This record gives sequence, C-alpha cells and structure tokens, in this order.
Amino acid sequence: MRSRRLLILLALAVLALPMLYGLAALGLGLLPAPHREPQAGQPTVSIYLISNGWHVWAALPARGPTGQDQTDWSNWLGGSALAARISDADYVAFGWGDRDFYLATRRPVDFRPDLAMAALLGRGPAAMHVMRVPETALAAPQLRTRRIEVDTLQYHALAAYIQAGFAPGRDGRPQPLPEPGFGLDDVFYEATGRYSPFRTCNEWIGAGLRAAGLKAGWWTPFPYGLMRGP
Repeated sequence: MRSRRLLILLALAVLALPMLYGLAALGLGLLPAPHREPQAGQPTVSIYLISNGWHVWAALPARGPTGQDQTDWSNWLGGSALAARISDADYVAFGWGDRDFYLATRRPVDFRPDLAMAALLGRGPAAMHVMRVPETALAAPQLRTRRIEVDTLQYHALAAYIQAGFAPGRDGRPQPLPEPGFGLDDVFYEATGRYSPFRTCNEWIGAGLRAAGLKAGWWTPFPYGLMRGP
C-alpha cells in the first residue's frame, strides 16, 4: 500500500512539474523587468525581434550607430560567405540555441523527441544562427516582428551581449560551422553556453534585452515574454 502511494505521489509530481513551469513562464514572461526609454534628445536606431511562433531572433542594422564604437556586422562576421552578402541596407538577425537540435530540425516535420530531450538536458554545445534580413522584408505581413527604438548606449550593450555569445577561434574571430544554413542568407556559428529549460533560445534573447535596459519579461523561455510591445 505504501509503495502504491509513493508511486501515485511521484506520478502527480511529474505531472505537476510542466504545469508549474508553464505558470512560472507565463507569470514572469508577462511581468516586465526594469527597463528604460531611450535618452531624450539622443538619436535612436530601430532594432527588431523576429518570431516564427516558437523561436525569436534579434535583428540589428548591418551598421550600428556612427561613432568610435560603430558595429559593422559584415566585417565582424568576416570569414563566411554570408558576410560578403550583407549590405548597409540590411539587418542581421541573431538566434541562439542547441546546435544538434538547430541543425537537425530544419522543418517542423524534422522534430525528434530524442534531440529535444538532449537539448533540454544541456548535453550538447550551442550554436548561433545568423541571418541576413533585407530591411524591406521586415515589413512583410507574414513576418511577426516587434520594432524597438534604442539609443546608442542600449544598442552597444545589446551588440556586446550578442558578440559574447559567439565562441571565438584561435584568431579571436567567430567560427562558422561547416554545416549549411537553411539557405544562402544564413550561417551557423560556434556559440558559448548550453541550452536548458531555464536558459532557452528565447531566454537568451530576453537576457540580452534586459542587459541593454530594453523591455522584456523577467524570464522569457517562450516568445510571448519578448514579442509584447509597449
């Protein structure tokens, strides 16, 4: 009898964990972390969050705000075919996640439970997915985006966070992976960290927004904590 009760309690605990996770993600995702508006009187630049419904990328202008610390992403990403295709009129989108899951799940039908479980357990290294996005494409009706106006300090804080997510090679530059991207305008790179239920691809973006003083939920394992506007 006692063993049966223990099994029932264990089963209830296992069933309760996803519910508790979902409630925590909902509550903390909808609760904005401290953030600020761009400094009054300072020039601003538009950045975008792009979502496909389950994953979010942060898209920054190919050339950041002018000045001594201007970020030129085509130069910084040098060494890949993608870098040569980036023009000043483009945006560059960054997404982080588990490498094996990223590379093997190119379409919804490619989803494999074993890869998803391995990602949740943090068994493999991470990868950075980098995409060239023409500015005109950001207005496409089928693309879900959130536009954010940022000042120079906010931009450089977010850019520095993204750059720190790349695992540099011996030359100190980002390392493209040999596996192909989804098309001509994207490349996978070596990345730092490991995926987990608490540091998901979307939470990686959320942490960057919070570090830059931009609006995001306290914890954002799912897109809704990121894509909500002002």
